[in-house]
Amino acid sequence: MLKKNLFYNSILSISQFIFPIITFPYSSRILGPHGIGAINFIDSFTQYFVLFAALGIPLYGVREISKHKGNKSALNKTFSEIFAIHLISAGIFSVVYLSLALSIPNLRVHLDLVGIGILMIISGVLSAEWLFQGMEQFAYITSRTLVVRSISVVFLFIFLRQNSPPFIYYAIMASGLVLNGLINVFYLRKLIKISFKRLNLMKHLKPLFIILGSTLAVSIYLLMDNVILGFMQGESAVGIYATALRIVRLPLALIYAVNSVIIPQVSRAYANKDFDTIKSLANKAFSLICVVSFPILTGIYVASPFLIHVFAGNKFDGSIIALKILAPLIIVIGIGNIICVQLLTPMEKERFLLRTYIISMIFSLLTNILLIKYFSYQGASYGMILTEIVATGLAYHFLRNTLKIRFNKKIFLQSLVGSLIFFPIAFIVRKLIGNYLIREVCVIFSCVSFYVFFLWFLVKNIYIESFKNQLLLKVFKNNDK
Repeated sequence: MLKKNLFYNSILSISQFIFPIITFPYSSRILGPHGIGAINFIDSFTQYFVLFAALGIPLYGVREISKHKGNKSALNKTFSEIFAIHLISAGIFSVVYLSLALSIPNLRVHLDLVGIGILMIISGVLSAEWLFQGMEQFAYITSRTLVVRSISVVFLFIFLRQNSPPFIYYAIMASGLVLNGLINVFYLRKLIKISFKRLNLMKHLKPLFIILGSTLAVSIYLLMDNVILGFMQGESAVGIYATALRIVRLPLALIYAVNSVIIPQVSRAYANKDFDTIKSLANKAFSLICVVSFPILTGIYVASPFLIHVFAGNKFDGSIIALKILAPLIIVIGIGNIICVQLLTPMEKERFLLRTYIISMIFSLLTNILLIKYFSYQGASYGMILTEIVATGLAYHFLRNTLKIRFNKKIFLQSLVGSLIFFPIAFIVRKLIGNYLIREVCVIFSCVSFYVFFLWFLVKNIYIESFKNQLLLKVFKNNDK
């Protein structure tokens, strides 16, 4: 089941990587740094209200649904209660968001974008993605998401034209969430019978508020950088910074795919007090993230000018240095997600997460205010990477006090050493080839080829060996037929 779910989430992750590569180069050249900055500035506020309205349900819901998966009556009741809480909360915070937008000048000038943001809040309720993750309906999630994203891409190329306002782009982004919500509402009726009679909402509020506190604390240091940067340095600076951050976050989809697969299994293992299974799952996740993250972060650093020019255009040259600073986020967030999302949350250790995120939030606010003032978007980049290091370090400290776990250092070192060789490879290739486009493509191809060769033949990495053996087994089976 784990391999099957990872397969579906790998496809989903690849789509999260490919679709922005198709769409963002087109949209960034039309909207420019100021347009991209305006969207990200408003979207930071929108995401705060999405988080407030969700009340921690995306994490809590997965955990509770996975617990009651085998009991239809308890499953229906649990879903109905959590869904009702989300619906009430979304209505309240939509009104609060609109009121705030009308009273703050920087938001009032983008009232059209705020309206789209409110639509996103409502769509988040209807989608109830936590139900399908808790039920491990990853085949459905993958197929639906691919269809919806394809429709959004078509909308983008049809409706976003030269001199189009940011509203068009933001509306197309929202259309995907709306379609997800409508399709999910139709499909969930096959899994769940919703009833709003005799609900006990109060029993969910305490754990939800604890998770919400952690979610809000971490969101402050994930989103507040755009807000502070926008107020202190303007929307163009937000556009430069957000573009670099977007490129770094693309491969993080691979990490989040591992999360969504492992969380339900860790929840069940913890309920059964099966700590050996929890440790095994954690080690698998850590090893996979090391194998994938190190070459990606090193490749981003080595190819940062080329990536910015291809992905966003020459108007975003300032994003190059920001991208180099942010590249280590991939491994730092990867390890942090194993500890926080895959282990501490399913094990119901929300109080440890809350402490971690509150300390990280305070650190983030202080460093961002200080660094952004003097170093603009570069300061925001340094603030982000420093905060994630602090958060991951604190989370690991709390985990060690709860679960004695040792990660695979051998795979960590194999992945690190194999990735560091990218620097001399890039240096040699750039000396030998003059044409810019051919040279940079050759750099990327040479680095990827070396890394696979290094893990497969030189160090015989267990995950590459496992993939090779499965591939050979399938080939021989086909030949025997």
